[in-house]
Amino acid sequence: MRIVHICISAPYIDGWGYQENLLPEYLNSLGVENYVIASSSNFPTYLKQEDILKIQSKGCKYQYNDITVYRLNTYSLSSNFIVTCRLSKVLEEIKPDIILHHNINPTSLLIASRYSRKNGCTLLVDNHADEINMNKNKVWVAFYHKILVRLSCKCCDSAITKYLGVTHSRCDFIRKYYKIPEEKIELLPIGADTKFANTIDNKDILRAKYGFSANDFILVSGGKMGLYKGTDILIKSVKILCEENLKMKLILFGTYEDSSTKELAESNSFITQFGWCDRKKTLELLKLADVACWPVHHTTLIEDAISVNTPIVLRKTRTTEHLIAENGAWIDYPSMEKLSQILRVFVECPESDKKMVRDSAISLKRTLSYDSIAKRILEFR
Repeated sequence: MRIVHICISAPYIDGWGYQENLLPEYLNSLGVENYVIASSSNFPTYLKQEDILKIQSKGCKYQYNDITVYRLNTYSLSSNFIVTCRLSKVLEEIKPDIILHHNINPTSLLIASRYSRKNGCTLLVDNHADEINMNKNKVWVAFYHKILVRLSCKCCDSAITKYLGVTHSRCDFIRKYYKIPEEKIELLPIGADTKFANTIDNKDILRAKYGFSANDFILVSGGKMGLYKGTDILIKSVKILCEENLKMKLILFGTYEDSSTKELAESNSFITQFGWCDRKKTLELLKLADVACWPVHHTTLIEDAISVNTPIVLRKTRTTEHLIAENGAWIDYPSMEKLSQILRVFVECPESDKKMVRDSAISLKRTLSYDSIAKRILEFR
């Protein structure tokens, strides 16, 4: 079986740990031939020029981790509206059984649907857009989402087997903006890279490595940090508990988006800070902790925490509601009082309760493993 991943508006960067990278690798392990079609000219603005040149030096077709990668010239009208060259020709060359179209880019979706109808190929379309990360310009929303993409989906509908939202909010987005019928929409969540997570050392070794005691109660959070992310609320909540003589330590890693949160973190001795971390170090810091917390928004670090069996505390939204099943706790609204109450329970609860939460984390890890998600992709055929 051959699967093509069209990653035109969902950028594919060699060696990264996003869904577009991991799904092909896990499908490979199931005996499926995987091909990625990505851009040779449009890259995220945060990608360094040296990294772009390194990718471009590989040419228009190369192998990466046993996956065949095609790089096509593209022309960007926006981050989501991208025109491709040679896509139809490459699909005819590969002759896929399944096309997984990552994100809804109308131009490449029209080409993929035409190929699907002509050749009896299963076409799946996933969606990473929601009302949080979308362009808020009302004119653009009306023109792009409510007219252009909606019309494209209507033209392609008979060729598309399923629309796959990677969170519940992204399923809602497809339903609301593109008027896709309910029976064609399914949740296919961002997964957990369990294979890599299983290579990480155990908690005792990691705590010794980073200078923490086995008896420390450690809370961790990371990624993009700041007022918008609720990092200030998290710091102040932990400070309340430390002032009550509950022994807690907070690990923060990543980058600060505002100076006031950075200054707040630097002024508290119970915080250990790390800057940007590579994938291995990120998983190590998540695994050595007792609890991971993101009090406002979703981040793929949540799935990383699940992959190393760490309990989590999150704000319950349509983006996160599938990520806790007795493996942590919800906060309805991020406030210092509410968050400190929840964290106090984690610190003071008996070891038997902590074990139950860790066991639930292991169970959810199996559900969200890319092994499970890759198998679901094949079931759509």
